[in-house]
Amino acid sequence: MRVALINEGTYPYAPGGVGTWCHQILNGLDGHAFHVVALTGHGGPREAAYPVPASVTAVDTYPVWDRPVTARGRITRHRRRRAASAAAVLLCRGLLGDDPHSAGMFADGLRRLTELSGDGTHPLFGVELAEVLLDAWQASAGPAAGRPPLPRLSLRDARAAAVLLEHAVRPLAYRTPPVDVCHPAAAGLPVLVALAAKWRAGVPFLLTEHGVYLRERYLEYGSARPVAVKTVLLRFYRALARLGYAEAALVAAVSRFNQRWELRHGAHPAKVVVVPNGVEPLRYPPLATEPTVPTVTWVGRIDPLKDLHTLIRAMRTVRDAEPLARLRLAGPVPETGREYAASCLDLIERLGLRAAVDLSGPVTSSRQAYADGHVVALSSISEGMPYTIIEAMMCGRPTVSTDVGGVPEVVGGAGLIVPPGDPVALGQACLELLGDADRRRALGALGRSRALAHFTVDRMLAAYRALYTDVRGATV
Repeated sequence: MRVALINEGTYPYAPGGVGTWCHQILNGLDGHAFHVVALTGHGGPREAAYPVPASVTAVDTYPVWDRPVTARGRITRHRRRRAASAAAVLLCRGLLGDDPHSAGMFADGLRRLTELSGDGTHPLFGVELAEVLLDAWQASAGPAAGRPPLPRLSLRDARAAAVLLEHAVRPLAYRTPPVDVCHPAAAGLPVLVALAAKWRAGVPFLLTEHGVYLRERYLEYGSARPVAVKTVLLRFYRALARLGYAEAALVAAVSRFNQRWELRHGAHPAKVVVVPNGVEPLRYPPLATEPTVPTVTWVGRIDPLKDLHTLIRAMRTVRDAEPLARLRLAGPVPETGREYAASCLDLIERLGLRAAVDLSGPVTSSRQAYADGHVVALSSISEGMPYTIIEAMMCGRPTVSTDVGGVPEVVGGAGLIVPPGDPVALGQACLELLGDADRRRALGALGRSRALAHFTVDRMLAAYRALYTDVRGATV
């Protein structure tokens, strides 16, 4: 079977999480030929974080922030701009509503833009999108519209939102090669590639959602953008997620938490199946020894969603009770995470933890990082089903995690769960395990047993083999 595996900002350029999952799929599903579509911010040379297996026929990098591709010829550009402007009206009015009619307008707008971008031209380039947004806002903002009031949208905000929206829809211009199934790995921009392939060539798609893309946008934007700009973007991603759920042949959620979110946003119950992530037991045999210094380890990418500020503050609580305790943070700093990494270093300095916290950077073996600690911590404010916890459990290391996403489903009774954003609770839980060797051993053994029973890569791959067959046979 020919499969287009579509991701955003991960495989093959960024390790961990979705990148790991893609690597497992590409290496583990024999008999399939994969065309990888990697949506990125900008183009240019990139170093792969994973060796690309023989099952991959091509890795196609599609940058959404590079120079736009425009139509040739003045008359062609003029006609195309008029048609794209009409589609933009449907798109903008549709994304601002929360009813079936609005959803239909949004879908119709994207379909029209897909048709217009069949030659590779960027869908909304050249459209006076800020003016379209302002008109749609005016039509949707009044009390007569029967909707909650919208925040004020200034011309400046409209222009800022228009730039972001114009780039966001660019994946519609990507044309997949002939494939049997598309497999977007997130309910965001990768869905646009899958929708375009379905509308152009009737290719069905399987949607996998790791973290809940829409929920992570709510968390990511916070107060960093003007309220009106944030409203435009969140309404766009809400409408896109709902359209993706509706158009997908099947939706694979990595956790029941994700499944509940998808059902709440309109996914049909018969379409959504839960397929947990898994790891290879032979790569993560039990760890037989512990370090001599009390140590908490964390493994992942440096990113605001990982909420390392809470973990660092928790270390202040740990250090006050156990002066020799250490925290090891192991993981890469992506380009988008440099500012956050600097803020972590600043917090470490301000809390007087320079001697206690080690930012060791990327590791060649996550198992070795777990071996360097007594306890593995996860402080995230959003997760799907984190590999870090599954790997640590497979190694027999006890875990302390925040109660987010599918984490409680993974841990069960084999680790400690604390509220997100609570450094005191996180620090006290770490102290509990650092001070009790018997409990660490018991939870470690229970965690490995649970991981072997529920979270192996073979179980995950068997599920996707069956899903690919089901999706290929779906009526489009």
